Amino acid sequence: MIHAIVVKFPRDVLDEQSKTFFLHLVACLANDNDDIVCSMSGATIKKLIGSVSSSALKPILKYALSWYSGDKQQLWAAATQVLGLLIEVVKNEFLSHIDYILPVTHCILQSAIHVVTNRQKSFESESNLPLWKEAYYSLVMLGKIIHQFHDLCFTKELEGIWEAICEMLLHPHSWLRNKSGRLIALYFARVTDNNRENHQSSLNSHFMMSPSRLYLIATSLCCQLKMPLIDEVDSILMTQNIVFAFFALMRQTASIDPSAFWSTLEQNKKNRFLKAFDLINARKGRMMFMSSSLTSSVCEGGSQVNVKNTQQILVSLLLKKMGKIALQTDAIQMEIVFNSFGKLMAQIEMSMDYAHIVLIPLYKVSEGFAGKVVAGNLKKLAEDTCGKIENIIGTQNFVQVYNLIRKNLSLKRNKRKPKTGTLPQSPYATDPAWSDSLWKILQVTWDDPDLVTNTKRLNPPSNFLKVR
Repeated sequence: MIHAIVVKFPRDVLDEQSKTFFLHLVACLANDNDDIVCSMSGATIKKLIGSVSSSALKPILKYALSWYSGDKQQLWAAATQVLGLLIEVVKNEFLSHIDYILPVTHCILQSAIHVVTNRQKSFESESNLPLWKEAYYSLVMLGKIIHQFHDLCFTKELEGIWEAICEMLLHPHSWLRNKSGRLIALYFARVTDNNRENHQSSLNSHFMMSPSRLYLIATSLCCQLKMPLIDEVDSILMTQNIVFAFFALMRQTASIDPSAFWSTLEQNKKNRFLKAFDLINARKGRMMFMSSSLTSSVCEGGSQVNVKNTQQILVSLLLKKMGKIALQTDAIQMEIVFNSFGKLMAQIEMSMDYAHIVLIPLYKVSEGFAGKVVAGNLKKLAEDTCGKIENIIGTQNFVQVYNLIRKNLSLKRNKRKPKTGTLPQSPYATDPAWSDSLWKILQVTWDDPDLVTNTKRLNPPSNFLKVR
């Protein structure tokens, strides 16, 4: 009804009644839980904002700003939606209010993070999480601000907000995780565009492009894969974010000695790396950087993958974690991981350094050793990705790595098989000096000697009674 009035009535009548219409519509946004009603209210507010005169628009803007920065929490989400609609309609004229809005946005995001990280109880559903709606609509508004005002993306005023967005990648509410991922993708796209426009290749001038932040983003995205996901659009953005974060990280850590790299870092940067190692449970990575005598290999699939520099340590740990997640989670996560592997290996200069780690999960899926039922399309994706890697590293290298993986995994499976053997008629093999001891008393002839090497004698079971 109100939408029809806004469309058909002349501007002078709308100006006179705009305050009444606006307050009624905002009340619907703030109090109605029906998504259709809220959507229609938002569309009508947008139409109203675009139809009234500038003098009638000023009170609407004043209301929205005061509610957003006020102490009535029940109005924050509605106020944020209105501000987002104002940005869409008035465009560049909204620029003068940005400095007022951004500190409030930062405060809301930090509050939403704080109540989750310091919660004393668990929440039955994500809809019960405090401040999720206020934070979500603040992120939506922020996206509109960045789309409208491109230069604001890299300003110092947004640095605290970008850090909060990185933390939101692991927020319990899926809407906040997905929206944060989209904003990270927007930032990465702006970095690419900015470098192209300015004919630059360096990433150091951008706040989010430091190695410690990139690694924390990459590990957060990996951990996000373990959470309930994702529609097709978000899965594409997730793959793009993972690939971009990997490449940006690799460009800044290549050919750097790990000990030299770690010793030059400020403490806050070290803390980010340590937090990232904890997220992916990479105790090996923590030890490599913090130990005075740095280890030079990453254990993978029963073999040691030699590491030559900081880049290889960081990337190897992440690839290993992604491979494990692909085998432990649902089909869409496996698809994201395998697509990421294909894109990464196609552009990594020293791709042979990572072939072993990447091929392990691909081998398991292709050869039917994933430990679960895998859909035919995913098996084909694994086989296609193996084919891409073969083209990249060469058939000879591919066959060598693939056969090594087959051999190592076969040995591991054989070790888990029950070993059977026979005892001779007089199995006892006691030393006269230890005639009362049962230690290693049983001599065994194994049915498959290749599975059990260097073990010819066994201890008896605890209830064994030696017959003399």
